[in-house]
Amino acid sequence: MKIAPFTERWNDGERDWRYVKDARQDIERWEGETGLRLPAGYRDFMLRFNGGRVYPRMFHGPQAPWPPGSARAPRPTVASYVDLIFDWACVESHWRGETYGEGVPPQHLVFADTPGPVQLLMALDAQHHGQIVTWHHSANAWGTDGNDTVHFQASDFGSFLKSLVDEDGSDHDAWHLPIYDRLAREFEV
Repeated sequence: MKIAPFTERWNDGERDWRYVKDARQDIERWEGETGLRLPAGYRDFMLRFNGGRVYPRMFHGPQAPWPPGSARAPRPTVASYVDLIFDWACVESHWRGETYGEGVPPQHLVFADTPGPVQLLMALDAQHHGQIVTWHHSANAWGTDGNDTVHFQASDFGSFLKSLVDEDGSDHDAWHLPIYDRLAREFEV
């Protein structure tokens, strides 16, 4: 698997691993304040890379659900891709409700996005701790106006990363930037 850095000021020329902030103190502070502990695999990944762009990045997930009250059958899964695994500052911003307000399911971290309406979340409650789910983002309060469903994707962060594919190699050029030849790092899950 490969990962390339993504920095807060990437478009301003900060295109190197040295610009990736060390997230250790912020994660430890957050864990202390919330009383929650990040799942080990995800925590290790964030301490090592603090987010980034992974390859391969394709996964199969559900399409947007039919409108509430519809008698139609569930839609089939479709291929999507992880656009960006957020850095800790962005994860924490989502945790505080700065993007979706009360729309995010309780006890879930928004940790990555796709190019469409799907966000990738990690469950932090005791029963589902570490599970990865997809969520069709909404600013409607969780449990209201059709914002009441998440879809299981993987049992943990490592399993999710291992499930990412590029079966025919066709996504590599979409992921790859010439600068990645110098910056992308190989890593084992």
